[in-house]
Amino acid sequence: MNHPPSQLGERAGAVTSSSSEGLSPQSALDAATTRRRRYAYMYLSRTLDARFESLRLSGRVAKWYSAIGNEAVTVPAGQWLDSRDVLCSLHRDLGAILCYYLDCARTFPECDFGRGAAVARPQLPEPEDLLERLCRQLLGRGGGFSEGIERSYHYGLLSPEDGLRHVGMISHLGSMIPVAAGCALAVAREGRGGVAINFIGDGGTSTGDFHEALNIAAVWDLPLILVIENNRYAFSTPISQQYRADRLSDRGLGYGIKATTIDGNDPDVVDQTFAEAFEHARSGAGPVLIEAMVGRMRGHAEGDDSLKVVPREELDRYLDEDPVPRYAERLGRDGVMDERQRRQIESRAETLIETALDRALAAPQPDLKVARRPALASLAHPRSNVRTSEPPIVTEISYVDAICRAQLHEMESDDTVLLMGQDIAAFEGPFRSTKGLFERWPDRVIDTPIAESGTVGAAIGAALMGLRPVIEIQFADFVSCAFNQLVNVAAKLFYRWEAPCPLVIRLPAGGGVGAAPFHSQNPEGWFAHIAGLKVVCPATAADAYGLLRASIQDPNPVIFCEHKYLYRRIKGVLDDDAERTLGKAAVRRSGSDLTLIAYGADVWRCLDAAERLATLGVEAEVVDLRTLVPLDTESVLESVKKTGRAMVVHEAQITAGFGAEVAAVVAEQAFSWLDAPVRRIAYPDRPVPYAKVLERELLPNVEGIVDAARELMAY
Repeated sequence: MNHPPSQLGERAGAVTSSSSEGLSPQSALDAATTRRRRYAYMYLSRTLDARFESLRLSGRVAKWYSAIGNEAVTVPAGQWLDSRDVLCSLHRDLGAILCYYLDCARTFPECDFGRGAAVARPQLPEPEDLLERLCRQLLGRGGGFSEGIERSYHYGLLSPEDGLRHVGMISHLGSMIPVAAGCALAVAREGRGGVAINFIGDGGTSTGDFHEALNIAAVWDLPLILVIENNRYAFSTPISQQYRADRLSDRGLGYGIKATTIDGNDPDVVDQTFAEAFEHARSGAGPVLIEAMVGRMRGHAEGDDSLKVVPREELDRYLDEDPVPRYAERLGRDGVMDERQRRQIESRAETLIETALDRALAAPQPDLKVARRPALASLAHPRSNVRTSEPPIVTEISYVDAICRAQLHEMESDDTVLLMGQDIAAFEGPFRSTKGLFERWPDRVIDTPIAESGTVGAAIGAALMGLRPVIEIQFADFVSCAFNQLVNVAAKLFYRWEAPCPLVIRLPAGGGVGAAPFHSQNPEGWFAHIAGLKVVCPATAADAYGLLRASIQDPNPVIFCEHKYLYRRIKGVLDDDAERTLGKAAVRRSGSDLTLIAYGADVWRCLDAAERLATLGVEAEVVDLRTLVPLDTESVLESVKKTGRAMVVHEAQITAGFGAEVAAVVAEQAFSWLDAPVRRIAYPDRPVPYAKVLERELLPNVEGIVDAARELMAY
């Protein structure tokens, strides 16, 4: 079995710290103090939640997703986190956030358990400042974690210098589990015994990403703790209509991992369960699945009336079992917390929340400039100083070998670069685009299960933690299975959190090889529409090499479309000293009468057509876009203004293909220079047939380009 997480080829998490970080948060405290401390955070969470419920009723916050009833799960979980770890939360995990963010000694300075915390966290900001910033975030005010871009707990806080790595949610809840698995992959490679913990509701376990991520975590022995907060109703659908298993933890057994179901209303039982789970994950023994049964005490969102699906008798039982007051009563009966101590804890919590909330309510609205902040990160980013000593290639090399060579050079240059994909390790990929790389870096060339969404999600999590994953999707057509991860997670991250996500998705795309409708698509237009993604379509071997290296070095997610037809048909000389910049077009042939604009395989068709047109007295200029996003508009317009005529050629279907965008840019910005309408040559709106004679009938071809050019010249 391939266990890729550790850089040394060992099982994940085999190295644990002997420093104070390696201590449990409770190890230096007696049991009574630990339990009072637990109640303090439960009450702090409840107080903030209740205040925001009131704010919603008064109209000062538009929407509120209550975590009331989940505190006995999230607080014990959060108390086991330290700076080695990653918290991946949803909208009912406030307790874990507070425990992770706040230094206990400063949060409750007058309470006797504060000074006895096992692991001091002096690097954290002051509790009052963090709570105010959190309240600003929840209110959508300026100075919140996302400056008004994100609602409630959708934000992320990646501040490793403060010991905080918090990955927030998207609304497609199950989709964050693969991301958490990727975070676990990254912390395993750090070798400090770190853990990634992720929360999900019972409804989210019905998603495919739940299963893909759990399987990936199991196969790779990742230090992932996945917590199901099972309130039995998801949004409003009872578990009888969600699954047939007796317990959701049984699914963990099916994947061969440690799994258990517990009473989520008993904080002491929950704490003991997490103590065992963290020890298991930190030791390198693999992931843990915990199903915590909790009562449905609120609706999905406040005011949405979804609580009506819970029968009154059942709801009354949940309210009676409310874990916060019940835990306080139990601590009193056990002689652990007297009335003075309880009042002291509750008074401090209420003061903290009221002060933070008052300041946040007085804070200004976000600066309007924030709405237009960039969706792409700048190119400035740290790189490893390890450089290749191999000389540049001066002989011809094929397009696909150039891709392999680019990956080799980047892996030599930067040990954070990982390759992931199906059959790319020992088999070296279906097109041999990873030839020789697994033999050289067996811990960095990782075979993945057949799970595109889970794989891309894991790569996103790893990228957020500082790695640079390069994913080979076996055929571009299969990327549709990972569409949500790319367009809703990866693409939006920088705009949402200003967090770079250096990730490359390699897509062997295109037709012309008789591969039929599920192995011949050109999906570049799908992704060019999405802000936050870069889209690259090289036509030459030199560009396949240079632009792939530039894509791996880029701090943004890049969709890298490689035309399969070119893999072994096109060769070129590589130049390690050549400029490698995304967003620069290339003029492949100069001309004065007509501009042919293309990318990928169609560049070669246009070059052949231009040669034929020259025999007819028409000098066509061929512009190779190379990169669709960002688009080199300047080069396109410069050429069209010179020739007065423009034709866009691409293999993707004509309706809403990227050529439509290019044609619109030309028509809008070069209209005064045009002597004829902008023309498009593309694939007709239908799938790709299998028989090559049928496929050739539909593909753009040299004859069609020449005929259309002659019509444009005669206009």
